[in-house]
Amino acid sequence: MPLFNFSARTPWAWLLWLLFVLEVLFFTFWRKSLGPYWSPVLLYSVELLLCLGLAYRLRGLQLRRLVPTRNVRYRFLVGAALLATSPLLTASIIRKALVRAPIGTFSDIVPALQVYVQRFLQHETVYKPLTMFGYTFLPNYPSMQWLPFVGADLAGIDYRWWAYGGLLLGLLTYEWLLARLELPWAEWLLKAALPVLLVHFNVIIDKPMYSLTVEGLIVGFYCLLAAGIFSNSAWIKAAGLALCLLSRYSLALWVPLYGLLLLYENPRRGWLTAGLTVVGVVALFVPFLLHDPTIFFRAQLENLDVAKSAWQQIDTTAPWLGPIHLFNGVGLAPWFYDLSGTLEDRIIRLQLVHFALCTGIVVLAGGLFWYHRRHFDPRLAALLSLKAYLATFYAFLIVPYTYLASVSLFTSLFVLLLITRKQASFLGPIADG
Repeated sequence: MPLFNFSARTPWAWLLWLLFVLEVLFFTFWRKSLGPYWSPVLLYSVELLLCLGLAYRLRGLQLRRLVPTRNVRYRFLVGAALLATSPLLTASIIRKALVRAPIGTFSDIVPALQVYVQRFLQHETVYKPLTMFGYTFLPNYPSMQWLPFVGADLAGIDYRWWAYGGLLLGLLTYEWLLARLELPWAEWLLKAALPVLLVHFNVIIDKPMYSLTVEGLIVGFYCLLAAGIFSNSAWIKAAGLALCLLSRYSLALWVPLYGLLLLYENPRRGWLTAGLTVVGVVALFVPFLLHDPTIFFRAQLENLDVAKSAWQQIDTTAPWLGPIHLFNGVGLAPWFYDLSGTLEDRIIRLQLVHFALCTGIVVLAGGLFWYHRRHFDPRLAALLSLKAYLATFYAFLIVPYTYLASVSLFTSLFVLLLITRKQASFLGPIADG
């Protein structure tokens, strides 16, 4: 009997595992291995194939209620202990990256966050124009992108280490969920170790994510969102939604589909989740805008100027002559960069395609679910549509910063939980399927 007997029809499971491994490799060690044009095409294709293949595999199955057993606590503690080894592997690498990138040297992200936090602590108006590095701009960070760092500021901890801790806490929700699935021991142990490896690979290849940004915290929020899809708690679902909505606008187009899936699954819990999410968003964001309700939205209009600047930052040392943040191997912007027309025309063209495809993937996912609704669990549809949506959103982003796209990569961990035996205890046949 093989050690990893994931499926009654093994080729399906191994094919899906292969797609996950390819996604990780093309995002990390094989990034730009096929050049800045075709590498992101293959990465995006692999992500979509993973969603489609798993959707086909899960048709006729539903998530069973996860009942805690005596092994859950032990497995969770072991998973948490494995996750605790991540700093042992990565801390020295991050520390060296931080030394090479003092705050304010190569990026304005952390300095801007410090201004937000200081204004908040000094009871000043947070959302008012910022002036730094010789230019003035409107504040465009949602509240949960800076508010969590109040604790870091008070404790005297570098925001970037705080964000790394937020990433590990988010991945702890993955270990919590994995412990409850009652997988075979070998399969469980392999999946429990994956977050440690994924973080390590990501740190090795994408050091700027940890030295120049605080994206780890945002990834942690999305981990909570993905874990909440499996949960029966409206509070957990709402917490994940609110934190993601208040940290990045990227989720906005997918939220209506998630809301409809929640209502289809359980109307009472769906409405409660919606209500709690609205309360959270209003409580944590609206008070900061009372003095000028339009300032945050006016700030978004400045993004076109930011994109223009990024599209003109040519990396003259790279084998492919083009903007450094476009030709990085994770986004499809290079295809649009080479089109005819003015710089602004090409950016707007990509904006329109981006919006159309993100809307289209949501509509398509919703339509497919409705067509197969008697044979497909809405929770599984929510997770797979989230992954497909994030893959599309970041593949066609106007400026595909690699640290932003990491959200989609880490979401795949939760998708991977579903690649298992068809007779797995947490999956059961749909009654009328």
